[in-house]
Amino acid sequence: MSIEEILDLEQLEVDIYRGGVFSPESGFLQRTFGGHVAGQSLVSAVRTVDPKFQVHSLHGYFLRPGDARAPSVYLVERIRDGGSFATRRVSVVQHGQTIFSMSASFQTDQSGIEHQDAMPSAPAPDDIPGFKTNSKVFDDASFRQFDEWDVRIVPRDQVNRLPGKASQQQVWFRHRDPLPDDPVLHICALAYLSDLTLLGSAQVNHPDERKHLMIASLDHAMWFMRPFRADEWLLYDQSSPSACGGRALTEGKLFNQYGEMVASVMQEGLTRYQRGFTPPGQ
Repeated sequence: MSIEEILDLEQLEVDIYRGGVFSPESGFLQRTFGGHVAGQSLVSAVRTVDPKFQVHSLHGYFLRPGDARAPSVYLVERIRDGGSFATRRVSVVQHGQTIFSMSASFQTDQSGIEHQDAMPSAPAPDDIPGFKTNSKVFDDASFRQFDEWDVRIVPRDQVNRLPGKASQQQVWFRHRDPLPDDPVLHICALAYLSDLTLLGSAQVNHPDERKHLMIASLDHAMWFMRPFRADEWLLYDQSSPSACGGRALTEGKLFNQYGEMVASVMQEGLTRYQRGFTPPGQ
């Protein structure tokens, strides 16, 4: 299934949309991928906003596990339509229950001060194998839905470790095939894929405990700074500043190959020990 198909929604009524269903026989995830529902939520919000507004941020909460075998219904509330900003709230419903809630903010084209952090050093993507050959985590057939993406995790010994950073990870990715020029599609595609590897940045320091964790995204926030293309290489520079109490905070900055920061992400995820597991030394 292409990203265009994944992000396509059927309009049921004014401000009400429905997403498609993955076929379990195709090897896709039985539990809805968080980026899937976040990306579709953003699409539903975009469809209710005047084209002069461009999305600049989203904040979402994963409330319940989604069922990949059932359609999702997207209910959009028009919170505000101002001269410079517009705000939408989206509730995603399955089986009569809200599984995801998101607020998205939109802004007209404006100008102001400009600056950004420097892009961190990283090996070139062509020097790194694809994620299906350098990470057993992604070898399962259930990740077939990501085949259209070229994802390359920088080997741990090649990550430029910064003093004071507790846990770091770097990932290059791009859509394998050229995408249409629609900038909204590229933003929604990035929202879709941004959930795939970010929580992994909290686990790289705990290889022996990783297989004993219950892992799930709890909330997800994104800010979009500059235009970009999802079919060109993007560096996802990730870190986890803290993990405690069965939860981990993660953050990511996205840069294009020209060194421009195009987006930023924050996410908190569940990283709780499975029932019955006692870590060594406790």
